[in-house]
Amino acid sequence: MLLASLAAVSGCSSGSSVSDIVVKPITFTDENGTPLKSPPVSLTTSHGTYVDVTLTNDPQLLGADWSAYCGSALPPGAPLPPGQTQDQSCGTFTPAHTISGPLPSYVTSGAGYVAFYTAPPATPKLGTVTLYAISTSDHSKFSSTTLTIGGLPISVGFAPAPLATLRAGTTTQLRVVLNNDVTDAGVNWTVICGSSDCGSFNPAKTTSAVDTVYTAPATVPEGDIVKVTATSIADPTKAVVATITID
Repeated sequence: MLLASLAAVSGCSSGSSVSDIVVKPITFTDENGTPLKSPPVSLTTSHGTYVDVTLTNDPQLLGADWSAYCGSALPPGAPLPPGQTQDQSCGTFTPAHTISGPLPSYVTSGAGYVAFYTAPPATPKLGTVTLYAISTSDHSKFSSTTLTIGGLPISVGFAPAPLATLRAGTTTQLRVVLNNDVTDAGVNWTVICGSSDCGSFNPAKTTSAVDTVYTAPATVPEGDIVKVTATSIADPTKAVVATITID
């Protein structure tokens, strides 16, 4: 009985258990693991930031696995299913596993302790991503933070410039080039004038650097001009307008 009691006591004092793990808040750092004075709350598409995390009572010193979720993924703070793989459409981590911080004073590089998160090339559906640092030993223990992801502004420009004058009933090719239209949504073509017939487009929707054929109205419209507009589908606040004289 005495030997059994000693064995039980010895088993209880073997050290921290997996259930004692604490994953501390995610820290934004430079490449060497030094915390940033002004942590980011947002990132531009395809840009990135360094992160690390400290775990306490991690008995096997296994560190953390990194994942990013967005759109219809789990809400911030929700536990991740065991073995869940990261959704690369929400961004990626390099590496996807790190050692627990903080970095020892004798370490001169953040390698192994710091991960680089790269935002997705397109703005996520809900405009945010949630970064998770998950204990490798116990997937029910994690820390998370949410970032807003924004894209570079879209710009629309004619290439080449439309004709200044066009005869009634004739056609011309029109083309625009879009910058930062990461989803390749393209533009909608519209035309207005002083009459009911202002002409037509075929097709009425094009992507960057693809032609549409504009057919001028059969008769000269009131005021002699039409205003042709190409409007970004992804960002309708971005458009380009050309005024063409019909003779």
